[in-house]
Amino acid sequence: MKRNLVYLLMLVCSVTLFTGCSDDDDDKVNPFGTYAGTLDVVLTTLGDEPIPFQSSESVQLIKGSSDTNFSFLLKNLILNPGADGAMPIGHINIDNIDLVSVKDGEYTFTKKISNLTIAAGDKAGIDKDGWMGPTLGVLYPAGIPVELEGTIKGNKVTVNLKIVLEDMMDIAVKFAGTK
Repeated sequence: MKRNLVYLLMLVCSVTLFTGCSDDDDDKVNPFGTYAGTLDVVLTTLGDEPIPFQSSESVQLIKGSSDTNFSFLLKNLILNPGADGAMPIGHINIDNIDLVSVKDGEYTFTKKISNLTIAAGDKAGIDKDGWMGPTLGVLYPAGIPVELEGTIKGNKVTVNLKIVLEDMMDIAVKFAGTK
């Protein structure tokens, strides 16, 4: 009987040697995807008071050529949506943004470009010629200067976007969303 008890004890001890932990990579946060949230915009035109407005939007962080590179896409940006003075701008697409890991599940990114081209949007009810993006391309043939910065913490993203149209307007955009 003692012998059986010893064998049982040895069996229990040997089974515990074969247990393992899960791979840490399984918990790795994927920063790419679509984030839904709130878009806060402040529009400042030459000589006028700033005009703030807010809307519910989504942005996409699209994986690029590596795990640390992506594209930012804000589709159908409309200034002052739902109002009589709404200004459809278009798609803001910024490529080749480097993602910097701060710590597990936390990232930052910045990108400054001087030649953004804004494409017409595709929102239902707005004619293709009603989008300002292509017109801005004619007014600013060298492109539009843009500054982008943001943070990703887990499944949350915060993005600040600044578009400066010299002699016309400044557009400050802040987006906070969740994947």
